[in-house]
Amino acid sequence: MALVIYIDVLLVVNLYINYFLVRGTSLMLRRKVSPRRVILASAVGAVGSLLILVPDLNPILCVLIKIALGIGITFAAFGRQNKIDFLISSLSFLVVSFIFGGAMTALWNIAAPAGIFVRNGTAYFDIPIIAAALFTAALYGGFRVFRTIIDRRKPLSHAVVKIRNGAAEVTLDGLADTGNSLRDSFTGKPVVITSIGKVAEISPPQVTNYLNGCSEGLEGLRLAPCRTITSEGVVPVFSAEVLINEKPADVLVGVTREPLSGADCIFDPNIII
Repeated sequence: MALVIYIDVLLVVNLYINYFLVRGTSLMLRRKVSPRRVILASAVGAVGSLLILVPDLNPILCVLIKIALGIGITFAAFGRQNKIDFLISSLSFLVVSFIFGGAMTALWNIAAPAGIFVRNGTAYFDIPIIAAALFTAALYGGFRVFRTIIDRRKPLSHAVVKIRNGAAEVTLDGLADTGNSLRDSFTGKPVVITSIGKVAEISPPQVTNYLNGCSEGLEGLRLAPCRTITSEGVVPVFSAEVLINEKPADVLVGVTREPLSGADCIFDPNIII
């Protein structure tokens, strides 16, 4: 008996699965993604599942389409980034997809091999939507538990933080503080907080002008909302190469007027992967 593909089931199941793939990638990258972007990226992935309805494609063409689809999902989820950040985001999404897809395929092959149809790199699982939802949620839950276990093994301590901006570099005493959850609202990246006195030589002029109260020379200035670090409610941030104990950290640098207590800078320990 031929397998009947229900388009509504195909779209709903893939929307749900892609939702958790994007959430899992966000968890892996330690970036917060707005619900709207998660749903948009999930919808892109769900529409991509319609590829199963197309007659068998050349394998190379199929791979190229899948890569393009992955890039589209990554862009929808994380927005515009520099080339390196976008590459990291895309590869992270592929890794999470591989883990989720491999686990689902393996278990569903054991549980119901007759209910799986694969074409053009897209799988259709002839199982109840509720079962797919529960299984996908369980996989995502397992991923979160694993991430939490790793995080708890990281001690709260000081670290050597190097911040480079062009040819200039400063070395700071950094404090790993779980209370620092500040993130850039546009990119979702965590923010390392320091004071202007520690990074004056590497700070862009826009940051210095803003902290000095100047109303000119602020073109391109980025501000991150903050409730606890400054009275203004925002912190100027800038991009720089940041190393924490010689390990690259995908973060932005936030600058305050007043010096911090107990360290030169503070950072969320979860950014150390």
